[in-house]
Amino acid sequence: MSNFRGFIGSELLAIKQHLASIKSAIPNKVKLLPSERRSLFKLHLKRKDFALKAIALMRKSPSSAPSYVDIQACNNYMLLFEQYTELMVEVDAVKRHLEDARLLVGHEILKQTRSYFQNAKNGADLGDHHFEKIVESLKPFYAVGRNSKKLEEERE
Repeated sequence: MSNFRGFIGSELLAIKQHLASIKSAIPNKVKLLPSERRSLFKLHLKRKDFALKAIALMRKSPSSAPSYVDIQACNNYMLLFEQYTELMVEVDAVKRHLEDARLLVGHEILKQTRSYFQNAKNGADLGDHHFEKIVESLKPFYAVGRNSKKLEEERE
């Protein structure tokens, strides 16, 4: 496993300032409700080709487009969509790196604390009251997810 080091205060502050700068640079501050997200048409890779072809045909033959369709706006929005997509790819890569590092650090934490818990259980099994207190205080927190069913079965 990689050796991880913590952020020093100035690094963390710089990262947060850069993120704030990125947020403020985004021109359209839109926040959609879940119901609004569900109701919108989604432009994804399969539909993007359709939209590009339709815009190209409208530009080639503007008279074929209804009067309420703004061909220039469609073209501008497609360019903006491409820019957002490009930025999202970069942001997703950074997010993936952060998630991977966080996952590995969390794994190390749980590996070490689980060993501590197992050691305390072994001590408690040998009759050490100090370890019994440790096990009793940690047991409700240890039994989460897959392990919670085991704890429920032990109680019955």
